[in-house]
Amino acid sequence: MIEICDDYDHKDLVEYILENVLMPDDGSEEFKRLKDDYNSQITSTCTCVINNCNNNIDCCHGGYFKYHPVNKELVLVNNEDKSLPSVTECNDFCKCDLQLCNNRLVQFGPRKKLEIFHSPQYKSMGVRTLIDIPCGAFICEYAGELLTLAEAKRRLDFVDNYDKMNFILCLHEFTKSKDNTDYQASQVTIVDPTCRGNIGRYLNHSCQPNCEIFAVRINCPIPKIGIFAKRNISANEELCFHYGGEILSPDLTNGKPCLCSAPNCVGVLPNTRI
Repeated sequence: MIEICDDYDHKDLVEYILENVLMPDDGSEEFKRLKDDYNSQITSTCTCVINNCNNNIDCCHGGYFKYHPVNKELVLVNNEDKSLPSVTECNDFCKCDLQLCNNRLVQFGPRKKLEIFHSPQYKSMGVRTLIDIPCGAFICEYAGELLTLAEAKRRLDFVDNYDKMNFILCLHEFTKSKDNTDYQASQVTIVDPTCRGNIGRYLNHSCQPNCEIFAVRINCPIPKIGIFAKRNISANEELCFHYGGEILSPDLTNGKPCLCSAPNCVGVLPNTRI
């Protein structure tokens, strides 16, 4: 069993969790399906014993990370196809060495030297790094309660009706069509860290972000939402990602004012698309 190393805590009255948890059982069929997926195990396992899962030629999961010799850490390989941001790490049933495998990163928890602080830019809590971070490095997971579509809609209605802050993030995954001319929705993962979450809930939105999100699967078919450095990031720089994603055109209807001040800022925050 992999032990997650996460020493961070919340600055407010929120239950800190290390990774995604299920929403309360509402007795629906949709929740039962979500629970079944949550308790399922990915059966694809590698048998690597000598190559440390360095590439996807020798390892059925490998090839997503490379070693950064200067920073001495694993980082994402150059992602040429931004339309399919998905990673599969080696899991508990793989034969590779837990400490030597080069395809295990997100499962060990968030990086060190992150700080929750009051961001003067956003006039709210934010996250910054205390040290330089190389492009492709893992920041943290965006963890919270896993929601059904019906529960997500109910909570979003509550947010809109009572003008609350929205933390719900919807990750859409797409696969190429058979003729490779279009993309089709394949899976939707909805995470809400409003009341139960980790340090990822404090990352603010930017229209020109220094971080990006990827679907990361380890043991469970439901992916983790991994946040990675999109470029080299300097010490004391605030960490941000695009709440609406940068592949599909985000919904900006009646969005709240955006405070990122980026040159390409659209002026409003993207709405959660479900």
